[in-house]
Amino acid sequence: MKTLICVRDLPHAAATVHFGGLMAGVQRTPVTLMTVMVGDDTEDEAEHRLAQAGELLGAPTVDMKIRKGEPAAEILEEVEAEGYNLIVVGARTGMSVLRSLFARPVARRVAKEARVCVLVVNQDRLRLGRILFFTAGELDEDVITVGARVAKAAEADVTLLHVANPVPSMYTGLEAMEETLEELLQTDTPVAGHLRKAARYLAGEGVKAELQLRHGVAQDEILREAKKGDYDLIVIGPGPMSGSLRNLVMDNVTAQVVDHAPCPVLVVRGGCV
Repeated sequence: MKTLICVRDLPHAAATVHFGGLMAGVQRTPVTLMTVMVGDDTEDEAEHRLAQAGELLGAPTVDMKIRKGEPAAEILEEVEAEGYNLIVVGARTGMSVLRSLFARPVARRVAKEARVCVLVVNQDRLRLGRILFFTAGELDEDVITVGARVAKAAEADVTLLHVANPVPSMYTGLEAMEETLEELLQTDTPVAGHLRKAARYLAGEGVKAELQLRHGVAQDEILREAKKGDYDLIVIGPGPMSGSLRNLVMDNVTAQVVDHAPCPVLVVRGGCV
């Protein structure tokens, strides 16, 4: 198990280094710090960035790497070459609007194309006390298993959120049609079965979890709950890699959450941490 923390400009990257180090510490994985030289960057500047990041991380021994090229492409190539399990990238923290517009596509592309988990850090958090899992159904089992390992190691409380489709507009005013969580869990639907299985798994792992059901647009409800609950981390899946309408919708949900979440986001692929 290895963690790659990607560093660009300091002090903007301080949150990325700190929270990435927190996640690596919880999982007890070795860390590599990497920076990508772009434009007229010099090797001296790159080495200075890494030295500063190393001091922020506070680990006694950390591998450091410098690559040159387009940041997202270099990050993805490094991961393929060296077999990391978790990539940590930053987006927007303390940045000007211009820097934000540059950093956000890098984080989004890495989160979409990497074959391992990606932690997108958009602001610093001092601890991992509250974690929000978003699950869309059976295909998100990795969200539950990976998230459970993180939550258990951090002794964090968990909210497991499922968002049901909103009532069609032709039925506006008939809110009673929307199932409650208790009603949903009593059904024989695949979603109900998945939620019951997830709840049993989390309980078996000793993770304190609350189930929540919301009706509406998935990304809106995730972001609403994340802000309301003051979570330290969101755990979400990327959606399967294919061209179906559901997968395209899930891909958009993940991209919107990565872009607009009020806390770091862990995009899960496989048993990555």
